[in-house]
Amino acid sequence: MPRGNGDLKTRVVITGLGVVSSSGMGREAFWDAVVEGRSGIRYITGFDVKDLYCRIAGQITDFDPGDYMQTSEARRCGRFVHFALAAAQMAVADAELDVSRVPAFRKGTVCGTSVAGSGNITDEIYRRYFESGPRACGRLDHLEMAPHAATSRLMIQYGMKGPSTSVATGCCSGLEAIAFGADALRTDAADVMLVGASEAVISAFGLSLLARVDIMTRRNEEPTRASRPYDATRDGIVVSEGAGMVVLETAEHALNRGARIFAEVTGYGCATEGQHLAKADPSGVELATALRQALVEARAAPTDIDYVCAHGIANREYDMADMRALKLALGEHAYSIPVSSIKGTTGQPFAAGGMWQVTAACMAMQTGIVPPTINYRYPDPECDLDCVPNRARPARVDTAVVNSHSFGGTHSALIIRRFAP
Repeated sequence: MPRGNGDLKTRVVITGLGVVSSSGMGREAFWDAVVEGRSGIRYITGFDVKDLYCRIAGQITDFDPGDYMQTSEARRCGRFVHFALAAAQMAVADAELDVSRVPAFRKGTVCGTSVAGSGNITDEIYRRYFESGPRACGRLDHLEMAPHAATSRLMIQYGMKGPSTSVATGCCSGLEAIAFGADALRTDAADVMLVGASEAVISAFGLSLLARVDIMTRRNEEPTRASRPYDATRDGIVVSEGAGMVVLETAEHALNRGARIFAEVTGYGCATEGQHLAKADPSGVELATALRQALVEARAAPTDIDYVCAHGIANREYDMADMRALKLALGEHAYSIPVSSIKGTTGQPFAAGGMWQVTAACMAMQTGIVPPTINYRYPDPECDLDCVPNRARPARVDTAVVNSHSFGGTHSALIIRRFAP
């Protein structure tokens, strides 16, 4: 069904935002950090990093999963599940939604992740197995390490019996989750969907694997200045961890309960390079295709776009793909709008990144401020759009684009719009 239909039963809105990140816990703290450019990147603690060339990350150090679930259950779960449940609780509270009053079969969830339990619980399960054999494995270990663990835990936590699925499309997983959730609402399969993505890849093993792909920055001297999206001196990503969740509702359901509405989900598009698992095509053709699809579904013209909260991870090819795609899809209008990346502040949390960007775009719409691209000092001629360098800026945002770019070449683009009944 096309996005933007006038029927309130098929229009999908965002009513709650939840964020777990090293830059800030919860919507307000996260937004304050992003607007002020207060980086959450620090030196890694908790494990030996002497053999890693990148020793910094957006690591969450002050977090107790027992604040969001029973401690006995938390011990069985992976860290990515802990983050998902925490972000979900924040989103539900932010929406002022009593989930228990929504009929069980009219509510569901979609959660995305890239590596699921790898980097945390999977590493521990393997260690026990190799040290002590099969008897050291727990009865539910094979379920807790899987991507669907977060989705299942959310369904159990909130008594949901409606649509549920898990997505694992790399950095695009968060936007994919929103697309799945929105479709469930538009087709009358649910009234409320809790959707998002979670990631916990910061471990000696996880970062060792990423080091072999050679995608991380080597700037260890100044952690807060290491991630430099679109800057000419950018040399790679800074990995981070955390989660982002949003409450999606039909506009009718939200209005009937008097909910605050952050934005309406109006368009989504997806395209894939189909060339290589790790190398990126910097042409921007695939992202431009995804963005054109999103514009068609949103019934929007390029000139309707007021702001782009872009993927921008400080990888040379990925950042070039962002810029070239926007020029291909939006034409000259691309030069007239702010295009910023929050990853200089937050780092790159893979699947959760798109959710953090959606939160930032919603808040830009609500506050009339677009967040900056920090650590932008040396302009790159290949990245010559308005990157909102270093300082936030006032701007009227009625329609925003969020894009993500995954390993394997998948590109996703989401369009959200200020809600007007």
